[in-house]
Amino acid sequence: MENREELYSEILKRVQRNYRHIVEIERITKELGSALSSNDRESAQLLIKMRQDEMERAEETKYEIQMLVRASGDEKENLLLWLNGEVKEQPEEFEARKIVELSSQLKQVLKRTMETDKVFNSRLAGKDSYYQAARR
Repeated sequence: MENREELYSEILKRVQRNYRHIVEIERITKELGSALSSNDRESAQLLIKMRQDEMERAEETKYEIQMLVRASGDEKENLLLWLNGEVKEQPEEFEARKIVELSSQLKQVLKRTMETDKVFNSRLAGKDSYYQAARR
């Protein structure tokens, strides 16, 4: 990257893209829960496929962010904190502040999505639920 602002801008673009993917995963997860509750197997299968596709896109975007962070040199420590939604002190640059803001929001969306998934997964699979197995 030529300069810090360009680096921040490229990372911010990808954080925004990742945020959109995660919000879409949350939406699909809620729809999947509804389809499973109403025993609509065809819709559930389609939604599972759609969610998996979106998860793969999010994973690709996360990888792109990781590559940018690895190449960031002196900025790496701050970037890692910002991407976790943490700050030692508020960054001056607009892009950096947006990275922190979106990363914090992304964590909240992920948490809600996991809770939604946990509820219907446990309801459907009972003791064989992924979440039950993870506790063992």
